[in-house]
Amino acid sequence: MSTIKKQSLHSAIFSYLGVVIGFISQGLLIPNLLTKDQNGLLGLLLSFMYIFVQIASLGFNYAGSRFFPSFSERKGYGGFVFTGLSISIFGFLLATGILVLLKPLFLSSSSERSTILDQYFYLLLPISLGTILFNFFDSYSRNLFETVSGTFLNQFVQRLIILIGLVLIALIGISFDIFIWIWVSAFIIPTIWMIIKSMQLSEFSLKPDFSVFTPKFRKEFINYSLITILTGFSSMIIMYIDKIMLTFYGGLDDTGVYNTASFFGSIMGMSLIAMSRAAVPVIVNAFKNNDLHTIQTIYRKSCVMQLIIGCLIFGGILINLDSFFELIPQGYEEGKWVIIILGLGKLFDLATGVNGSVLALSKYYRYDSAIMISLIFLTIIANMLLIPEYKLIGAALAAAISTFYYNSIKYWLVLKKLKMQPFDINFLKVIVVSSMIIVAAYHIPLIGGSVFNNLLDMAIRSSIFSSVFIVVIYKMRVSLEMNDIINRVLKPLLKS
Repeated sequence: MSTIKKQSLHSAIFSYLGVVIGFISQGLLIPNLLTKDQNGLLGLLLSFMYIFVQIASLGFNYAGSRFFPSFSERKGYGGFVFTGLSISIFGFLLATGILVLLKPLFLSSSSERSTILDQYFYLLLPISLGTILFNFFDSYSRNLFETVSGTFLNQFVQRLIILIGLVLIALIGISFDIFIWIWVSAFIIPTIWMIIKSMQLSEFSLKPDFSVFTPKFRKEFINYSLITILTGFSSMIIMYIDKIMLTFYGGLDDTGVYNTASFFGSIMGMSLIAMSRAAVPVIVNAFKNNDLHTIQTIYRKSCVMQLIIGCLIFGGILINLDSFFELIPQGYEEGKWVIIILGLGKLFDLATGVNGSVLALSKYYRYDSAIMISLIFLTIIANMLLIPEYKLIGAALAAAISTFYYNSIKYWLVLKKLKMQPFDINFLKVIVVSSMIIVAAYHIPLIGGSVFNNLLDMAIRSSIFSSVFIVVIYKMRVSLEMNDIINRVLKPLLKS
């Protein structure tokens, strides 16, 4: 647990530094500096890109992590880098062919969407290639228990580059055409940096070595890869189909509003991503050694820690919504309910911890694929029914329903198959206390009236809320791991 705790903390620090930059960029500058359809275009390109990347990876990153102990027993990690890199490039070329063939379908349904999307459509290729290579080398590094660099580059550096582009719009008025190339570079520069960092790890080798691929191992590896292609593709469909379908039914303006609102849900998921990245190699080794006690401990502690972090962030978002919407142009107001609905769904996701990683890395991983298939149908049907009637709020409701369904099923399967149950009285304590503090903080009188006053209001309100929340949670001792993290943060301050 010490390795997970240390790397999760470091990753979380970079993640939330990235959140600050992301809030400035996605929350404040993009709505004020770009048109809603330009905002929507960025969200739509990202949605297509993440689906593209899942197809192109051909399941290697998941399978590589699952079976990395077998590669690590050989010199140069058994040609892991050569094999993974070759598959990534092949997958990119394959997915590019599919993308070119399907382009007319993407552009056919709306002339408004076709014009701007057609102009920038092929930017999907460089951002997808950059993301494919980044994900592969980040996965390789995480298999060697180096999880911080990927988070730093992906969550912090990438967002910093985008912020620089937006600042250039504000200061010297660069065009959107120039800005979007800076945006593209934000997916390329971290990838180059990640490759260099990976090459510095021990026993890095580009030499081919297929000795690990015995007939038995090859069969297991390919079967797992095929299943995770389906699982990963399904996951991306579920996460990003809302923006694609919202564009189809409404247009890029609606997608632009939704893109800004959904950013706040992604903020809440940062801590779970950081913990999952650190936990995966430990869980893999624990399953290899049949150490179910370690996995149960990770699962239980991850749930209560993520619930605490989720309540802190969601509460901070809720109490500042009124001031935030005073800072962005009119036309984004409907995003307030989108934030609330997506936030509730994400809070449930956090409360179930690393159940997805536990299930996917166990011998019952096939169940995860079955869940994903059913979830695709649920998500698409929910969006088809709710978006035409309720537009942005319908997309948010569909996403929340899918999140509740997915995590409930995973929780039940982990309980039934692995006999692991993470919840106890501490969960109820966290929920009740958090709700009381959030309600009290929300009723602090608003300052408002100007940009400065709104920013001041958010700063004061957030400081009071977070201070009270952390002190109460610390005193309640509902998570010894959280208390330990707080002690580590406060120790240098107390010494000074």
